[in-house]
Amino acid sequence: MRISKEPEVRRAELVKAARELFDRNGIKNTQVSQIVDKVGVAKGLFYYYFKSKDEIVNEVVKEVMSELREDSERILADESLTFYQKASEFIVLYMHMIDQFSGDEEKNLANMLEVISGNSIAQDANELLQRQINRLLEEGVRDGVLTIDYPEETVRTLILGLLAQSRKQLLSMEQIITIIEQAMHLPAGSLKKGGGV
Repeated sequence: MRISKEPEVRRAELVKAARELFDRNGIKNTQVSQIVDKVGVAKGLFYYYFKSKDEIVNEVVKEVMSELREDSERILADESLTFYQKASEFIVLYMHMIDQFSGDEEKNLANMLEVISGNSIAQDANELLQRQINRLLEEGVRDGVLTIDYPEETVRTLILGLLAQSRKQLLSMEQIITIIEQAMHLPAGSLKKGGGV
């Protein structure tokens, strides 16, 4: 006997399956057939809810970016966290976002960056994240933790540089932390000790 589910429940199942597969295989290496197999429905049902794979990619991106927005707002609002702890948690968020779309194999990273860089939802979320990072930097400057001349420009250069590096080889968390600490003139190990890393 076939079990019929409410449309919003079935749609949510497809999005959840796609997200899990993107996390494991990367976006480009995930096929619609894999998504429907994971849910246990016919391929035609997928196209009842989504016009294309791009449409479900947008749904997953929207979901992940919404979580990223909420998490980053929570970090910024938490007055019990030091600047180092907040910066450390932002790094963890960044790495988690990359992991969500690149899959378990490093070679998928360039594909993920290509897909995400062309996604308007991801671009909007990236702009929001930039503004939130700027708020964190202002806090660091105000508290005397950051003493570099151009913190906002330095962070923007760091992010773009890390993304460019990621197209060649994914850096370890330790490498990323060390690069950020050195570029921002932070004490060695301060971000690692900061908490989330």
